[in-house]
Amino acid sequence: MKLSVIIISFQSNHLLKKILSNIKKKHQTIIIENSMIQSTRELEKKFKNVSVIMPTENLGYAKAFNLALKKCKNDFVLTITPDVLINKNLIEKLEKVINKYKEFTLLAPEYKNQKIYKNFTPFEKIKLAKKKINGFKIENVKEIDWCFCIINRKKFKNSKILDENFFMYFETIDLCKKLEKLKHKMSIIKGLKFEHLGTSSSNKKFNNEILVNRNWHFSWSKFYFFKKNRNYAYALKKIIPNIYQNILGIILSLIKIRFFDAKLHLASLMGALNGIFLQKSSYRPNLNKND
Repeated sequence: MKLSVIIISFQSNHLLKKILSNIKKKHQTIIIENSMIQSTRELEKKFKNVSVIMPTENLGYAKAFNLALKKCKNDFVLTITPDVLINKNLIEKLEKVINKYKEFTLLAPEYKNQKIYKNFTPFEKIKLAKKKINGFKIENVKEIDWCFCIINRKKFKNSKILDENFFMYFETIDLCKKLEKLKHKMSIIKGLKFEHLGTSSSNKKFNNEILVNRNWHFSWSKFYFFKKNRNYAYALKKIIPNIYQNILGIILSLIKIRFFDAKLHLASLMGALNGIFLQKSSYRPNLNKND
């Protein structure tokens, strides 16, 4: 079986080589480099199955993924974040499961240490029959994180499957919510495990600006997600506690002379306010800044 692999990168060269060395040459691999750093193109020379797409601007996750999906040649697409640890054995086992189980829309192994991080949300108080394939139990779930996930393209009418209004955060949760309503199968392979470093995808020298960017977009996306899937009043109810917390956080941080903490709270506050006033997701990380 041949897979297409999508990796959305932002200053992630320090991690990409290790991932790519564990992906077989038969698998088409597409990297979208959202930071436009030209050195990522060098990976095309070392790995013949790799294609690097360099957009003219930072597209964010949803728009970049949709762009990459259009370029995929295969029906099954593996999406990986740069901070995931994988090996060839893991992908081989995944292929064998897919060969016998193709009715899913989303499929993923499970995170190695479930006490730290769960890459799926199970159904509540519902006992579902579990299939067993190649010694692994297949469990249907209501939501899957896309740090490591297989997408069955046959289940979608077009390649624009993520809402491009999201820049980062909540875009895959939004899709999972839609898929759940439409009775699509989202499944976890119990016992097949991977490791996720978490928040380690980008070059450390840009940590401060990326943290500001994350805080801004988490608040904006949270409001937009609830407004889209419920209504404006419900979204406002969900975001107001964040506003109070961030205003208090700014005041306390300034009192303690912790200016970067104040900046993070301000970013969260501004993201929330931009959402409330129906502004587009506009903040972009500035890599020329030296905090």
